[in-house]
Amino acid sequence: MRSDAFVEAARCKDFTLEWLDTNGIGGYAMGTVAGLRTRRYHSLLNSGKPTHVWLSSLEDRLHLDGQTHELATHQYPGTVAPRGYQLLSEFRLAPYPSWLYRIGEATLIKEVMLIDGEPSVLVRYCCSENATLDLRPFLAGRPQHSLQYASPHNEWAIEGNLKLSRPEATLFIRSDATRFERNPDWYRRFQYQVDRSRGLDFEEDLWTPGLLHFNLRADTWVYLVCSLDHDPGPLDPLKLLKAIEAKERRFPTPHSLEDRLSNAAEHFIFNNSVIAGYPWFTDWGRDTFISLPGLFLARNKLDAAGRTIDNFLSQRRDGLIPNRITDDGSTPEYNSVDATLWLYIAVWQWLECGGNRQLFADRFYAPMVEMLKTMARGTHFDIYCDPVDGLLNAGTPETQITWMDARCNGIAITPRSGKPVEINALWYNALRLMTGWARDRDDFAAESHFGSMANQAISGFTTSFWNPEKSCLYDVLGDSQVRPNQLFALSLPYPLVIRSKGELILETVERTLLTPKGIRTLAPTEAGYRPRFEGGPFERDSAYHQGTVWPWLFGPYARACLKIRPNLEAEKMRLKQLLSSFVTSELDSGCLGQLAEVYDGDPPQREGGTPAQAWSVAEILWLLKQELAS
Repeated sequence: MRSDAFVEAARCKDFTLEWLDTNGIGGYAMGTVAGLRTRRYHSLLNSGKPTHVWLSSLEDRLHLDGQTHELATHQYPGTVAPRGYQLLSEFRLAPYPSWLYRIGEATLIKEVMLIDGEPSVLVRYCCSENATLDLRPFLAGRPQHSLQYASPHNEWAIEGNLKLSRPEATLFIRSDATRFERNPDWYRRFQYQVDRSRGLDFEEDLWTPGLLHFNLRADTWVYLVCSLDHDPGPLDPLKLLKAIEAKERRFPTPHSLEDRLSNAAEHFIFNNSVIAGYPWFTDWGRDTFISLPGLFLARNKLDAAGRTIDNFLSQRRDGLIPNRITDDGSTPEYNSVDATLWLYIAVWQWLECGGNRQLFADRFYAPMVEMLKTMARGTHFDIYCDPVDGLLNAGTPETQITWMDARCNGIAITPRSGKPVEINALWYNALRLMTGWARDRDDFAAESHFGSMANQAISGFTTSFWNPEKSCLYDVLGDSQVRPNQLFALSLPYPLVIRSKGELILETVERTLLTPKGIRTLAPTEAGYRPRFEGGPFERDSAYHQGTVWPWLFGPYARACLKIRPNLEAEKMRLKQLLSSFVTSELDSGCLGQLAEVYDGDPPQREGGTPAQAWSVAEILWLLKQELAS
């Protein structure tokens, strides 16, 4: 099997292929295989919390047999220069990004690796012949969503060999360079073409302190380490070797689709939380608990899963866990109704897989009782249990608190306030699960309380949500648009519809929403359908949940099929073929070894959104390793 660890020469010149590396503490490095930075997020060292771009790139130049060979690639107005990608022969992703250049009869290997557990990047080179190498660091030092322009305020103080300081940070560059040629300057008008296509500003100036000169002995590595706010000291070959071996253990060579997805999953886990997507999302409660089974449980990380649950529960407020833990460390945002409800499903799956029941009893049970009671009584964003039908009401016309949360100019693109179908499926399941947990603990009052609420909720749901005209469920009571959210009424631990209606729902979903890349968010026959996810922020937000395809929805679709369809083995085979085809093609395009956030609703279904998305990876990994396993 050819894994995502290898890209041949022709594809190395494809400016759309990207790579990703992470350090396990929220930092990342990212770029294109060709070496051309096409996004503001592409750099060799991005820190997390708050996320800043520090070392944007190293412009590398090799001198061999009296000739100079440019290895770097930049986009300037009207030109790409230099064109180092033309010398690329091979790229390998696992266990860390590695480039092979062919220069006549000589070869040069370049490797880039974030050091696990610290804000440092290691870059090393090895040439098959004696040569010299010049490296010019380009620094940004800005929040990752911003761009930088030439200004004395943005320059760095240079000390010794080589400490670079600004009031907000210090970078240390330690290397095997024989000489540092001090020559601070600005290089102007680098262009980022993906940002341009997304309707964003796309030109930036970068500052350089000068040139580092290296002597390369044949078949011998030279090293550079750039660290943020801590001096790594003189290069220690033993320490560097241990860091490389740790990365190799963390990202072993994959031998199957599941192995490749497991490597992809590893990038999203950090500090008892989950990065929702690279490069621009941070940790979100909803994404964390939808992703938890695939990222943690499918990979036997039960203790880490327990710590992640504990982390979010410890930050609960007024019956809600955080929707988003902010990048700058300010107060978390709680504007979600489903993040809290997804936690109940994740806890159930964790316990089913062997999670620590003592931890559940000591730290999880009481807060989870309290949160459900608070939501029922009423909390922020007009979340409350309607005493008439037992269903959960959520949101107002001014708020977006389900996963379909896009807003443009203060206007909800997909208004879903009231009683959304998946929210009430999650609500009913949380009540049923809590009833069982209370019974296990002989908490008879809680068992009776939640059991009675669950009975009322299922009665209210059954009476209200069936849409006979379209043979499916209403998306929100009063809204008959065909959307995928009804799948959760079939796929969760406690389904809310009988098998005959479940079959009709699946037929409707397969006829109108199912695609080879995932599930559409709106049927093409509905008003407001958007076939393309493209353009500027307004156009993309307007399409985000209006037809755009999301791969993570393969999860509830597959689980619904397994619960409803009687021929279980035939369904497993069909679903495995569907998912394997998708995964095989997508892991080798876009961000190599990853799955994207979204795809166009209509063919050709181009990828969009974040190029590496946690729940896209997690849901499919969980299905392949657990629910569809033979």
